[in-house]
Amino acid sequence: MLKPILWPVLAPSLLFAVGIGAILPVMVLGALQLGSSASFAAAIVGIMGAVSLAATVPAGMLIDRLGDFRAMLVATATAVVVLGGIVAAFIWDSPASLILYTVGLMLFAPVSDVWNLARQAVVAEVMPPQDLAKAMTALGGTQRVGNLVGPIVGAGLMLIFPLWSVFVLSALAAVAAIIIMALPIARIPGYPDRGSAGTEASAHAGDGADISKDPTLAEEVAGHPHKPPRPRLEVRWKAVVLVGISIIALTVARSAQPVVIQLWGIDIGLRESSISLLIAFGAGLELVFMFLGAYIKDHLGRVATLVACLTIFGSGFVVMVLVPSLSGMVIAVAIMAVGNGLGAGVNMTIGADLSPAIGRARFLGIWAIFSNGGKLGGPALISLVITLASLRFGILFPGLFAILGAVWVLIWAKQIGLPGRMRRG
Repeated sequence: MLKPILWPVLAPSLLFAVGIGAILPVMVLGALQLGSSASFAAAIVGIMGAVSLAATVPAGMLIDRLGDFRAMLVATATAVVVLGGIVAAFIWDSPASLILYTVGLMLFAPVSDVWNLARQAVVAEVMPPQDLAKAMTALGGTQRVGNLVGPIVGAGLMLIFPLWSVFVLSALAAVAAIIIMALPIARIPGYPDRGSAGTEASAHAGDGADISKDPTLAEEVAGHPHKPPRPRLEVRWKAVVLVGISIIALTVARSAQPVVIQLWGIDIGLRESSISLLIAFGAGLELVFMFLGAYIKDHLGRVATLVACLTIFGSGFVVMVLVPSLSGMVIAVAIMAVGNGLGAGVNMTIGADLSPAIGRARFLGIWAIFSNGGKLGGPALISLVITLASLRFGILFPGLFAILGAVWVLIWAKQIGLPGRMRRG
């Protein structure tokens, strides 16, 4: 079932996810080590979200032009260079190190976006509709495995080596992903890796009758033989906006989760390696509930999955505030993991459900605005709330916002019209 995407998408995605999973628990800790305040350390993650938001649509257009696999290769190679710069910020150890570190993370954000959009476009294009939810869940599962393996390996490294060794691990994982994508086994038979000019030209060539029947289109193609007209995206934009608001709530919670765990862990006196292992514990639980999430997406529908994910995930933040202790933190992380595991791949699945057959990469770039908006809003709002109020209020905010997102998508479920309960005939 998943064989067509195993080597070209899932295997390199797993390696890339291990690299990201390794650095995720130390992004805030790295800033603190370089002399940042707690509020600015949280804001750095928000800055990454701002850069991602600004680069979202250009990333989709870049993928549309380069082709999916070429874009993945370019993004991975760029990630290696950026991670090398981040390592240099630690080794250099100067007053400008924090600036270099921040700039490196800002550059890493759009690189990661290109990778994620390209792999999502490949899966949406290659997999048949009946297997799409399972494929997107498997794709989301690679991120969860990365969030499990990466922090565990990173914690082991930090027991022996400095914190920057985790970024070296991430760069090596990206290099391994490049090697796999270059292997013959990673090629999908019959799948052209062309940009929009190639794919859309072939689409028009295979539909000559439509060109002959449409004088305007025929005139445009004749006037621009090397650059066919970019087709209009046939999308239900009202549904996109309505469900996109709940996706913002989900990504606010997801981007806030590692930030609040790191800040709260430092606040109650945990070591960096212990915080990394705690995040790995949550990622392991997510893997367990990921399979239940796949079943819910296929049999109960996308909305039911999103509601369960947001409600349970958001409750974990509330528990962390209500039980201010190490045991409370462990319970809260477990609750978050259950909710986030149920929602594995739900964002990508809904994006694929709403995406058009022509111009899919362009649409997914637009669709990613919602998730990248959440990546910006989560850490930025936490930083603001911590500055104006306290750390506890900063933790509570994303949890309540996620629960409101669940209520929102329930209210508008009929207008959104996503695939629902599977009926047996």
